[in-house]
Amino acid sequence: MESETTPVSGRAPAWPSLLIGVASAAVMLFPSWVGGGRLPLQNLWHVQTMPDDMPFALLPVSQYYAINIFVMLLLGGVVAGLVVRVVRRNRMLRTGAAALGVLLVHLVVTVQAFAVVGAGHGIWEGSAGGREMLYFAGMLGGVIAGILLAQLGLWLTSRASVTPVALGIVLAAVPFANWIGTAITAFTTYMGYPQFVAEILRWLPAVIVGVTLAWCGVRPLVRLIVWVVGALAVWIVPALFTAIMYALGSRVFQGDLEVMSEAAAQIFPQAVAVLWQPAVVALVIGAVGVVVRMLVTRVRSQPHARSNPAAAE
Repeated sequence: MESETTPVSGRAPAWPSLLIGVASAAVMLFPSWVGGGRLPLQNLWHVQTMPDDMPFALLPVSQYYAINIFVMLLLGGVVAGLVVRVVRRNRMLRTGAAALGVLLVHLVVTVQAFAVVGAGHGIWEGSAGGREMLYFAGMLGGVIAGILLAQLGLWLTSRASVTPVALGIVLAAVPFANWIGTAITAFTTYMGYPQFVAEILRWLPAVIVGVTLAWCGVRPLVRLIVWVVGALAVWIVPALFTAIMYALGSRVFQGDLEVMSEAAAQIFPQAVAVLWQPAVVALVIGAVGVVVRMLVTRVRSQPHARSNPAAAE
């Protein structure tokens, strides 16, 4: 029976949940603001500008940062959802208000950044050519996709049921490792990080997914979907990111969509062929975790059965 002191969810104040959404989205975006939030150099910028003279932008809009932007946006929603789930007591937090907070931050940073990018590429004054328009539309489309998936991630991870939460976590495991790498790079004076850090970040998604699978378990059987998705996520997503960055990051392609698509299609199966090991590690960790949980449960139930023979029969 529900307690008489439990407040009605419709009367709960919205501002705590709204603040959680705003804070989560902002924290996940902070790597792009380290160092002053300068817009990265643009290949199609209409005025020759030095890196330190590039305008301020709340998003590092650039094809070279496309995956980083996507990850920062996505994790804003996922983190907000997890926070709502963990701290929710007596229905005092509203998922909808948290989602609104995330969305507000994402809309603000998107409008500000693309207003700057549009001005620098001559879009607002009508001097932009076809390549500038394609670049602007492509980057904006990717950002919108990140915003929408952030909302999906929030609604999955904020649920009370284990299955959607586990699904949201395993899908965000690889982006989370990417975000850590982005944050580390933001605080260093050189691009990249030591090899041992790269190895940690390579295997971190497998550990996250494995622990999540152990927590999720296999009953009811519908939770096996999480196992399949988790294994595919730590296998396919890194390969997909690699192919996308290869296509977007090469100046040789000069924005030729057909050539870029062909390049990505060539790299993707090669990456898939060599990036399968984390999926195996994740499944092993998950299986071992489930077995350990079953043994612990059985050991804990034995004293109760001995003290209550009638129940054991």
